[in-house]
Amino acid sequence: MISVKNIFKDFHKTEVLKGVSIDVEKGEKIALIGPSGSGKSTLLRCMNLLEQVKYGEVWLDGRLLTPVDPYLHPDIIAKSKTFAKLCPEPGNAELKAEVISKIKKEDLLKKHEGAEFHSAVRRYLKENRLNANLARRSMGMVFQQFNLFNNMNVLKNMVFAPVKLKIMTKEQAEEKALKLLDRIGLPDKKYAFPSSLSGGQKQRIAIARSLMMNPEVMLFDEPTSALDPEMVGEVLGLIKELADEGMTMVIVTHEMAFARECATRVMFMDGGKILEEGAPDDIFGSPKNERLKEFLSKVL
Repeated sequence: MISVKNIFKDFHKTEVLKGVSIDVEKGEKIALIGPSGSGKSTLLRCMNLLEQVKYGEVWLDGRLLTPVDPYLHPDIIAKSKTFAKLCPEPGNAELKAEVISKIKKEDLLKKHEGAEFHSAVRRYLKENRLNANLARRSMGMVFQQFNLFNNMNVLKNMVFAPVKLKIMTKEQAEEKALKLLDRIGLPDKKYAFPSSLSGGQKQRIAIARSLMMNPEVMLFDEPTSALDPEMVGEVLGLIKELADEGMTMVIVTHEMAFARECATRVMFMDGGKILEEGAPDDIFGSPKNERLKEFLSKVL
């Protein structure tokens, strides 16, 4: 469903992601764990195109969401001026492979690599690209800080996007919103404004708002980190319901018990890399990476 291929991301020359690759299959529940600053939230934001990757690609259902990264495509590299300069015998398969490896390893591609190279990039993009706005309709995103519109009541918060994007009529959207509010136990809050709600109520409504778009996958960025301890359970309970119903999801969380119970796969990140991944019982019961062992000894 989602394929992240060797993505790099930096902020002001500080590397945050260093060659991260993951594949999320339909129906999977992936928990991203790790210390603060390890790149978990940035990875999630790159998946949803809220951050632009420096290198690498993100794919959704076999369609490319990001610009083409020529370093992932040897056939495109082979059309560059740099390749032509370094490989006098392009018919020599062994030499060709060595030159392409050198170009990738030493980041030798320049801004202008000739008409043939740029034509190949444009052609590949045209054949595989998915519009970012269409992609975002398929990926619901829930943030730490709720991000509800404070000048709109709950019902208007929920119907705004599907009506604005002409996915539903106002009547259809309101009908769906009322059903979702009933499902999350907040039917009486439809005319309430966010300022009058508790943190747990806001987050449940933020989740319901994402569900209004009928997403194929849900991305949760530490959805309980801004909540008081007594409110955490009600939000995790809703997420668990979605997981039990088969929703594909990737969740950044510090709730280790929740990750162990609900995830089908757990990934441990530190220093901008995935250091270990596996089934929850393996990650929490018999971790192999020393940094993961150290992390779990402090949080469990």
